[in-house]
Amino acid sequence: MKIKYAVMALVGAAALTSCNLDEKFYSSATPETFITSKESTYAILARPFTHWKWYLGSERWMLQELTTDEMVCPARGKDFYNGGEYVRLHEFTWTPTDRWIKGTYEGTTEAIARTLEAKADLEAVDYTKIGMTEADKADNINQLNALLAWFYMRGLDYFGGMPIYHSNNDAVAGRSTAKETYDYIESLLKTAIPNLKQKTQLGASEEGYIKQGAAAAMLAELYFNAKSYIGEEHFDECAQICQDIIDGKYGAYKLDNTWYGPFCFDNDKSPEAMWNVPSQNAKLEYNWYYRYFYHSNADKYFNISFPASTWNGFGLAPSKESATSGVYTDFKLGNPYAKFNDKDLRKKPYVYEGNGKYQGMFLVGKQVNPYTGEKDLGTKVQAGKVIDLVDYVNAGNKGSNYINADENSCIRLVKLPIPNKDDQTMLWNPDWPAMRLTEVYYMLAECKWRKGDGAGAAKLINQVRKRNFENGNDPDPVPDNFDVYRLADEWMIEFLGEGRRRTDLIRLGLWTTENWWVHTAINDDTKKLFPIPSQDIQANPLLKQNPGY
Repeated sequence: MKIKYAVMALVGAAALTSCNLDEKFYSSATPETFITSKESTYAILARPFTHWKWYLGSERWMLQELTTDEMVCPARGKDFYNGGEYVRLHEFTWTPTDRWIKGTYEGTTEAIARTLEAKADLEAVDYTKIGMTEADKADNINQLNALLAWFYMRGLDYFGGMPIYHSNNDAVAGRSTAKETYDYIESLLKTAIPNLKQKTQLGASEEGYIKQGAAAAMLAELYFNAKSYIGEEHFDECAQICQDIIDGKYGAYKLDNTWYGPFCFDNDKSPEAMWNVPSQNAKLEYNWYYRYFYHSNADKYFNISFPASTWNGFGLAPSKESATSGVYTDFKLGNPYAKFNDKDLRKKPYVYEGNGKYQGMFLVGKQVNPYTGEKDLGTKVQAGKVIDLVDYVNAGNKGSNYINADENSCIRLVKLPIPNKDDQTMLWNPDWPAMRLTEVYYMLAECKWRKGDGAGAAKLINQVRKRNFENGNDPDPVPDNFDVYRLADEWMIEFLGEGRRRTDLIRLGLWTTENWWVHTAINDDTKKLFPIPSQDIQANPLLKQNPGY
């Protein structure tokens, strides 16, 4: 472990003349001097996972969501224009100097370095000397192998081929090909899966620990998107792994009976949880997520004091052009709020009912708390007026576009619930569902659909859909003969705001060929990848830029 630190001793000579200090000082810590117990082993193992918790935050989410048909961040007067950076995301005109791209690339490479460092440290430890077993060691090392694969897969998804490192002592490298990166990811996961522990009990807490099922789902995800990544179809391999996960080969998992189970305050115990990012009130884990979505006075509607300011940025892409227009019919993609059936339990306005119970998933309409009567009042264009969240962007009827929003524009998503002040300690307690069994069902469904088994695909999706309706009565189940647009819609409404939409649209062949709200198809496949940041190429000239930039 290459941890160097300065040791500062503040010694008052007069006070210490009678003291006998027999201490040993180190200029560096090594596995032999630091990893001397189970606790210190876990501290090393947790280090890259701490980075992983941060990594799933804003920058990566923005590239996956604000570039698509489901989420937007329009300019609200002078707010959120930011030199046009959000407009560039939506219009596919981003540049190698844009900060979200830079942050994502550097966050990915830093994550890889941290994981390799932790892996090297633990590989040097004799587990038997600290009361652990070789099986414990294999599990720890292979959690890191799986995590390393996951970070490399994110890099492959965003940027294509990545520099491949096996150790932090490797010489600085240029980019490997996409196929070489893909093969490295596959080898890491195939090595990891047999050596990881299985989840043996439904409802057992899932907080960060990579179990066998999670790693298997990662491998399925790699195969699922192989056509996008390397031009090879591996849907059969994906389908087999997904079926094995559903059948229990990789551990005990089951679809949650409720729509809110995977997202609620104790969602780590959902039977479909496969890999959750731990969160708790004291650590403000998903502060970024809440801050961007909600109006500055939204605390009045929620009846709770936020420890940080909210910024009123992100919202659902609009389904309507104006207050009087109907649902957009020009676009087969997008219209996210309108795509939810009116009987869908999730479509109700979000209301916290107390004791961890709530209904609905959206902030929509006038923002007046139904229990307290407190009002969320505007502060700028809507100053003194009750915020009235609408499904369009068209301030003052000046046109539906990315630079003409106000405080009322866009319905807001409440994917992870927010309590009231009586339950303040539960704020930010929901974990972020990085991977859940529903994804496995949907991957298997799409694999079946691609093989012409529409009935088998529809059955799997409808198994999930029915929990979204009273008594399981779905008024609009997926038919056996559904097309790619219905498939895209099903991915959208189930995983809305979970940071995957761009990847899904690319895989479905809709990313560069379709129009959606104020986005015109560019038919330029170079935009399936983001550019390598200019600053990173300057720092490492071995890096080559992606085509089109």
